Amino acid sequence: MKGGIVAMLFAIRALKECGMALKGKIVLTLVPDEETGGARGSGWLAREGKLGRNGIGMLLPEPTSGVIWNANRGAISLRITVLGKSAHVGLQHRGENAFEQMLRVVERLQELKRDVEQHKTAHSIGAEQIRNSILMLGGESGGGANFNVVPEQCWFTVDRRINPEEDFDAEKNRLIGVLEKCRHDGIRLEWEILQEGRAAACSEEEKLGRMLAQSAKAISGEAPRFEMCPGLLEIRFYAALGVPAYAYGPGLLSVAHGPQEYVDLRKLRDCAAIYALTAIEMLNV
Repeated sequence: MKGGIVAMLFAIRALKECGMALKGKIVLTLVPDEETGGARGSGWLAREGKLGRNGIGMLLPEPTSGVIWNANRGAISLRITVLGKSAHVGLQHRGENAFEQMLRVVERLQELKRDVEQHKTAHSIGAEQIRNSILMLGGESGGGANFNVVPEQCWFTVDRRINPEEDFDAEKNRLIGVLEKCRHDGIRLEWEILQEGRAAACSEEEKLGRMLAQSAKAISGEAPRFEMCPGLLEIRFYAALGVPAYAYGPGLLSVAHGPQEYVDLRKLRDCAAIYALTAIEMLNV
């Protein structure tokens, strides 16, 4: 993201140095918590009525590997804690094994997983992605105090990624419904929602989408494809307000968050030019 932010800063500086008389404003908004749901950043700005006011479009400088993301999956991520009662292994009959109870919960979630992952999106996606909806179990997990103690509690995470065609509220209710049924059946558990975000999609035919693709082709020589991002994007906050929003930026998604993350400086320079040209097309009419 630092590379994309720099590209946007240089685009703005280039427009100023060229003396472009734009009929409108370019607003650069930097938020702190895009990776953790956006509640304190874009979410807060939206709740306060400060997000995208009078905006005609929004660009997000994610490392999109040369494509334009015009859609994203929704997400609801949970931490589920199953409760038991500790006891020494020699007196395990006096305890309640949270691990074994957790397995019962996981089995029921696996039934849901098999069902939801039959659903497929109609949006264009990258070659390394699949169209199926997603439910991942156990991204994080833990529990217990020692090998010779009945575990008093065990926990694990669930990450549900919801395609734009799916009803977010209905899918959330299905997931929570499984947990409520487990609780009704006597399994003591509690859950915490770690993040929640809705899917979003913008048409390729919106003016900003067309101008962004046109500018990218002018600089790179090749028209970029429009695809759905495999994860959450900040564009969802703007799309919910009716502001056309797209992600396009320097860098490769395949190396993002990796041990040797990098952005090619040539791509950074090209993106700065693409952002500047797009702003001219949008604000010089």
